[in-house]
Amino acid sequence: MKAYAVANEGVVEMRRGPDHASEQVSQVVLGTALHVLGRRDEGRWLRVQSPDGYRGWVRSWSVQPMTHRELAAYRSGPRVEVNAMVARVREKPTSRSRPVREALLGSFLRRVGRVGRWFRVALPDGTRGYLPARDLLVDRVTLRPRHRARDVPSLVRTAERFLGVPYQWGGVTAKGMDCSGLVQTVFGLHGILLPRDAADQFRWVKKTTYVYRDPTELQAGHLAFFGSPRGKISHVGIAVPRGRLIHSQGRVRIASLVSDDPDFAPDLLESFRGGGPVPLP
Repeated sequence: MKAYAVANEGVVEMRRGPDHASEQVSQVVLGTALHVLGRRDEGRWLRVQSPDGYRGWVRSWSVQPMTHRELAAYRSGPRVEVNAMVARVREKPTSRSRPVREALLGSFLRRVGRVGRWFRVALPDGTRGYLPARDLLVDRVTLRPRHRARDVPSLVRTAERFLGVPYQWGGVTAKGMDCSGLVQTVFGLHGILLPRDAADQFRWVKKTTYVYRDPTELQAGHLAFFGSPRGKISHVGIAVPRGRLIHSQGRVRIASLVSDDPDFAPDLLESFRGGGPVPLP
């Protein structure tokens, strides 16, 4: 059994059990390497662990098995990062060419060439295709890779890109995301890996920095946590200026904890359990 499985589809679903009817617990995007922990159903299902430590089951046809050496070879050399919400890898360097795969925001792919403003990429299964520079995190003039800044304004702008995305339990992409998936994805795009679930994110912030209980102390970039008084944390959002936050509830939207704001959400204020900052390296 090969030790790794690399996501070979735009979105790979992780399920609680080896069954399509089982609950989706999370997702990973194209190019993400997973540790293989076990197999079921003659290898049709793989039990895997994602980079954030989350465990679940994936269908074998959605991933490319690799040894440690094969994974190192796939990761060697230059890579490009998708910056479009949803991009299409195409057979030829033209927008009229047939799509061969979807690639979502935050996907990393191996770069193997360039034709004009189109980058040739290698997918985990060896398929080659092209992505336009406009869909990648590159400088528009030099076409060299660039990086997202790790500061609060940049984080807020990234969170705002997801406004309107529908809620999906276990989702972490522009096609659908839950509340903690939104938080993890936004910070992950800036190189900060947070735990997957809201309750774990709350414990992480509490251990790493501090948690305050007064909602008036919320500052942009802080995480805001919600839940019943005696229950566990069940909801999370990202604070933005003026007492507002971006969270996923029905869809990714703006809400406010300030009573005279048009977006005031009294249910959120009532269930507020605390907030705190995430250290920015």
